Amino acid sequence: MLALAAALVAGSAASPAFAHDELVGSDPAVGSEVAEMPTEVTLTFSGVLLTGEGTTDVVVTDAAGTALTSEPPVVDGVRVIQPISGSASGEITVTWRVVSSDGHPISDQFSFVVAGAGTGSTTAPSGAASPSPSAQSAEAGSDGTELLPVWITVGVVAVVAVVFVVLLTRRRGLRED
Repeated sequence: MLALAAALVAGSAASPAFAHDELVGSDPAVGSEVAEMPTEVTLTFSGVLLTGEGTTDVVVTDAAGTALTSEPPVVDGVRVIQPISGSASGEITVTWRVVSSDGHPISDQFSFVVAGAGTGSTTAPSGAASPSPSAQSAEAGSDGTELLPVWITVGVVAVVAVVFVVLLTRRRGLRED
């Protein structure tokens, strides 16, 4: 019983460390429509990203495939900020690749739509990308880590401790009879 409890605690505590980070928000938001071309795209991830040469790449292209990025992205903890240059309207595609806090590269793409032409410094309210199911069900700590697995671990340990005490008490009761 004690070995089972130890295995459950070890498995629960280790699982967040092995999980890849994921995109939890963007500005402009995934699938949104903005009035004017933004001057930058901001990507927000579930964990602090690794930095260094070749760890982060963001390419923003217009509907014709023309690159709208001329400067490198800036990584700031859980955020990646990609400056945009040029003007475009229509569908804009953001293709990204980062290195997750666990050391594994992750990548994906999304798009948003620019309603009008021209470069502007403001965008229509765009909110955030739809968070993943795990991000929706977990609270985030101040450092961007998820707290839900900690509560699961504490709950499992408490249940196992109660079961252990009950079984121990019953055995002592049986021995005394």
